[in-house]
Amino acid sequence: MKPHPKTISGSLLVLFLLFPVFLGAQSSNAQSPIYNEDGSVTFVLKKTDSRRVKLYCDCALRNRKYNVKLENLHSVRMTRDPNGWFTYTTPPLVPEVYTYQFKSHRQRLIDPSNADSIRISDGKRSVFVIPGSYITDLCLTDSLCGKTELCAFVDTVSGKTRSILLYLPPQYDESEQTYPVLYLLHGIDGNEKAWHDRGRAIQLADNLIRQGKAEPMIIVMPDANPKELIGQDEHISLMKNLLHYHTWFHYDFERAFPDMDKFISTHYRISPDMKMRAVCGLSAGSTQSVTLAKMYENEFKYVGLFSPIVHRKQVPNSKNSIYWIGSGKTDIFHIQSKKFVKRIHQRQIPYIYYETQGGHTWRNWRLYLSEFLQFIFNNNEEKTM
Repeated sequence: MKPHPKTISGSLLVLFLLFPVFLGAQSSNAQSPIYNEDGSVTFVLKKTDSRRVKLYCDCALRNRKYNVKLENLHSVRMTRDPNGWFTYTTPPLVPEVYTYQFKSHRQRLIDPSNADSIRISDGKRSVFVIPGSYITDLCLTDSLCGKTELCAFVDTVSGKTRSILLYLPPQYDESEQTYPVLYLLHGIDGNEKAWHDRGRAIQLADNLIRQGKAEPMIIVMPDANPKELIGQDEHISLMKNLLHYHTWFHYDFERAFPDMDKFISTHYRISPDMKMRAVCGLSAGSTQSVTLAKMYENEFKYVGLFSPIVHRKQVPNSKNSIYWIGSGKTDIFHIQSKKFVKRIHQRQIPYIYYETQGGHTWRNWRLYLSEFLQFIFNNNEEKTM
């Protein structure tokens, strides 16, 4: 068995990753959120030192309709009782993964009664899930059949250390077999935990593997940022990310990929067979994915591009890989996605094109990932164009 790097593993890590706690949040005895029988949700916050508290949420509010095209936060003023308890009840909500914050004294707060929170460009948001759809049900799990590990490798291109979050399939420690590997890349406002926190990738994969709909695989989620943004946390604003957008085209991560692949293959039992290797990413991560497939033509059988941003010079020539492209009709890069599909079609490169409603959102990317996970490593070449 191959030696393991220094990692944080076991049930404590799983609990930490599935229910990240925002340190420093105020204590509260309230239950929040409360799921009501009619599908509405009630938020509760005790803030005795405030006269006014606002709720910011990307769900439908009574003054704002739910918009599948966007994931913007809408705000509404909460109701205060004489004891300093603030409450607000939404209209009935459609099944989805939602995020929210409170705002008091010009400060945004996560819900102190909800342990499930994520990092995002404006700090932290609390998370809640309304079950009832195929995707949201895949996003829920009481416990993992597989497990997660945190590790890191030295990137010789930048000289920095890049963190990695890994998913290892069920029975990994009990077996000696090698597994297919998926390198899963985040977008411009992410890090190694983005796909876990917002995409619910680990829950999706674990449930699909448990149901026999996806092959057992190792999923590698690295910090794939340009060298200027390696190790970024919630204090890095979206604007700073956008100001560094040009650095994504310096290919820092792509040039460092051999370092990461060597580290993973040394410490984990991944297959060297091209047919057992895949890469995919969302938005800017899709740019990295197609670049990796072009730079290392014999590395990946499957390449997933979710809301891709692909310049015509990045269009591949090799027919070695199968491309899976997902795009929403109102995605800001939908036209570019269709142009990319047209170009690879003209070059007779095998592909699948998956078009949906909605825009440049995690709601679509979760769906695309669930479809991609069921496609790869299953000899599905006959389904391609």
